Amino acid sequence: MSSDVLADAARKYAHMLPGHMLLAAEPAAVPASLLTVAVLVEAVEDLPATHKYALTAILNGITTMEDLTLFLGLDTGDIGRTIAELQSAEYVDYQAIAGGGRRLELLPAGLDAARDAQLRRPRQETITVPYDRLTGQATNWPNRSLRRASAARKDPRLILLPPAHTLPVQRADITAAHLTEALQGRRRAEYRILGVSAVTERPNFYYDAIVLIYKDIDSDTVRIGVEVDGQWSAPHLTVLDDIDAVGRLGITSEPAGSVPEVIADPTIGRLGRDEVIALQTALDGDGNTSNADVLDRAAIRWLPVHEHPKWLLDAITNSKKRLMIISPWINRWIVDHTFIKRIEQLARTTDVTIFWGYGDNSKSHKDALNSLHQAANRSQRLAIVRLDDTHAKVIISDSYYIKTSFNWLSFAGSRDREYRQEEGTLVRDQVLADDEYDRLMTDCCGHALDVIGTLPHKYRHLVADTALATTSPSTGTGKKTPNKKTGPAPAGKSRNRRPRNSTPRGEKVAEYTVGQTLTGTVKRLEEYGAFVALGNADGLIHKSRLAKRKVGHPSEIVKVGQSVNVIVVSVDADKGQISLALNPLAR
Repeated sequence: MSSDVLADAARKYAHMLPGHMLLAAEPAAVPASLLTVAVLVEAVEDLPATHKYALTAILNGITTMEDLTLFLGLDTGDIGRTIAELQSAEYVDYQAIAGGGRRLELLPAGLDAARDAQLRRPRQETITVPYDRLTGQATNWPNRSLRRASAARKDPRLILLPPAHTLPVQRADITAAHLTEALQGRRRAEYRILGVSAVTERPNFYYDAIVLIYKDIDSDTVRIGVEVDGQWSAPHLTVLDDIDAVGRLGITSEPAGSVPEVIADPTIGRLGRDEVIALQTALDGDGNTSNADVLDRAAIRWLPVHEHPKWLLDAITNSKKRLMIISPWINRWIVDHTFIKRIEQLARTTDVTIFWGYGDNSKSHKDALNSLHQAANRSQRLAIVRLDDTHAKVIISDSYYIKTSFNWLSFAGSRDREYRQEEGTLVRDQVLADDEYDRLMTDCCGHALDVIGTLPHKYRHLVADTALATTSPSTGTGKKTPNKKTGPAPAGKSRNRRPRNSTPRGEKVAEYTVGQTLTGTVKRLEEYGAFVALGNADGLIHKSRLAKRKVGHPSEIVKVGQSVNVIVVSVDADKGQISLALNPLAR
């Protein structure tokens, strides 16, 4: 199921459950069976019975109102209405005749209808129909759309919803009315089902759907809804609540991640969480375009988790000049064939840079990275850059950027089904977006471990020469392999490795020693720590080294521009990195 479809479902049903926040829209499957049902059916006639009998009587020689009344055994008023309706339909003509009186005569359409109006006796038939094992109803799902359970279980991302019960389907579970409704639009709709005489069940099927996962705003309680065939299903919601499907599936929620700080002029208007939710809820309810205008005009606003996939799709589809994505991990459920195709198409005319890397990168998938590397090697404007340890989760397009706690390229596929109430900040201001792009490109290129592809020209000189080599398509721990292309390599695709510590950054970092006490100035704050300008180089104080207590955000301890006394914890000249700790004696 494509990310476009999931993002659209998230947008449509974000506020379907009052008092709840949508955490995710996930591909799912409803348990189903295929039923073979023996039924008693009769043909559905287009003509009412009185019309049918009147036409047949006229066809057989009854031509006067009086004779027709006697033949049908109806009163004069009923016969009069019947004849008037047949005249209106241009089935009969009621003409005056010579000598007085009137005579009934069939018109051509009435003659055809009279010949077709034959009584048809009920008969036994066998039909095949899908059965929803959650709602306990026969459905109009196409038989060929059912997926066998063995095939469905092979999709690790698919959430297989549990059945309401495991008992076999009985004849009493299937009614003629439900079967008639289920068969609407199919060939059998020309028959009316009178009753069910036998049912045979073939279990172990599934039907594709979308699950919407919600969290109560005031607690960690989770509920799930279902979209089936593009429609919200209230019956499925009720049954899933009744059978505790959330508990049976092991779906849980984590506390909300902290929203990264966006530093901007305080005079720029901002919309907070409560304001955004109120506007979006009102927009869903009454379609008031003024609410949409308020959201669109906001230079800075809170961004709920369900909007993130939509903005990712917008960025990789509609960026014209630049696109930057920073994501600690990359997995194949997001970086799939469609994603690669869109990124490669975008990079024909747009500078695209993806920064990634965190710890041992065990959460990243080698096949997804391999596909990105191959795309970068085919493109002249796409770069995949591995960092040592990035906590940042950022998207920057032409005129906006988003800072968030949301993993842009690995937000799906959690095997433990634990969902976080991720949140972010959307900034739609050209100046702020330009400044953030330049700052992050400068910083990330300076900390690059390796670069696959071609960086924007302005930032190529910031990358250490040791990082300018083609690497094997792995999580970044494999050997670097020479680029087999001949001729001079463009910047960002160098094939020759130089001795370590040969870069200016490495030489400056090597001047510092572990245990050294220094005074610096806080340059900027990130969710994971504070960057400090030391003079010749910058160092990072991880938030775990800012205080003895747990620190949610560095701004709790230090501020940008503040002079601080620090201790050098580690120096890595190869990577151009200095780790610091806030000196406890100087606090």
